[in-house]
This record gives sequence, C-alpha cells and structure tokens, in this order.
Amino acid sequence: MYGKGLLKGLWITFKHSFEKKDLVVRYPEQMPHLQERFRGSLAFDFEKCIACGICIRNCPNNVLSMETAKDEDSKKKKLMQYTIDLQYCMFCNLCVEDCPTNSLYFTHDFELSQFHRDDIKRVYHRPPELDQQEAAQKTSDQDTQTAADDKKEKQLRAMINAINKNPQKVLARVLDGEEQVEVLAAVLMADEKKLARMAEMMITDKEKAKKVALAFVKKELKEREKGGDQ
Repeated sequence: MYGKGLLKGLWITFKHSFEKKDLVVRYPEQMPHLQERFRGSLAFDFEKCIACGICIRNCPNNVLSMETAKDEDSKKKKLMQYTIDLQYCMFCNLCVEDCPTNSLYFTHDFELSQFHRDDIKRVYHRPPELDQQEAAQKTSDQDTQTAADDKKEKQLRAMINAINKNPQKVLARVLDGEEQVEVLAAVLMADEKKLARMAEMMITDKEKAKKVALAFVKKELKEREKGGDQ
C-alpha cells in the first residue's frame, strides 16, 4: 500500500504530541541530571597524595603543579601545595587514571566561570592538622618500637640468665648430643659476646641458632685436637 510508511510516521508524531514530558531544564533554577561518570571539575584530596608526580608528568597541558619540602626526620619529601589550573584542563582523565592513591577525582561541579582568569585556579595548601597527625603517628611508632626493644631486651636477659643457670638443659634445644652440649656450654661461658649472640638467635631464629651452635662446637673440637697434638 502506497503511503503506509508516511501514515505510520504521522501516527507516531500525533501520539507523542499529547505527552506531558517536560524535556526542557530551566537552568539555573533547575539543575540538570548528571550521569555518575560526568566530568565537571577536577578535585584533589590532599591527605591521600604521596607527591609521586605521576599526574604532573602525564598531564598534556601542564595543568597540574606542586610544591614539596623535605621532611627533616624521615628525609622524604612531603607535599606543601598543589595547584590545578582548570583554565587549561581538557578533562582527559589521564591524571585520575594514573594516580596510584586516587588523590584526583572529578566532581559534578560544572559551574567554573570566574570574573578574573586567575581565580579559575584551584590551590590546595597543606592542612595544619596533617602535620599534627604525622607527628602523633611518629610518636606512636617510636613508643611501639621502644616497647618492642624493651621486650626484646628482657627476653634476651632472661635467656642469658637461663643459659648461665642451667646450660645443659637450655642448650639441648639446639644440639642433640650431650657431648656437643657440654662443649657449646664451655664455649659460651668463656665468651660473653658469643653467649649473647647465641641467646638472641635462640629467641629470633632457632634454625640459625642450631647451625651456629654446631659451628662453635666443631671449631672448639678442632682447637682441642690441635692443642692435644702439641
């Protein structure tokens, strides 16, 4: 039938003409609906940044820049200021994709116009509370390390005292034969450094302690043989 397609098209047009859908957004009174992946404005999370500089090297328009300083305690560089010059940004997302800590991200803020050109820049300064958090963390780490050192020192003293008190019983943990245990005990009792070294290894690495103990015994037996031959 000639004109069938035309009639079908007219019917679709006629049907949609009575729909009450409002396809016009009355901006700025009514904000538009933006998709989740919409790239409105580039934003920055200062606390996550590790000042690696990957974003700056990957930016094709030199939009990003940072100022760093060396930490006197750790000798590592820390971020002091981060700048995003949005007037040159083409929203390519390369900086966001390559950031290892997700410090950069896009928001839905698309109203970026400013009266002065320089005001388009976003400058992020180092928050004072960030230094306070790092100082508190350093103090906590130092306290934890001090506690661990104290615990290790107590264990070492206890092991040395146990070897001095009953060497055969304690040293039997690293050597099997009674003769070897007696030789090792004699070696350790004659040298405080070797005693401290053996006590530390028995606490931290028993396998290594067995190897070193056996080496001490073999060396001592060889020296005794040489002395006997003379």
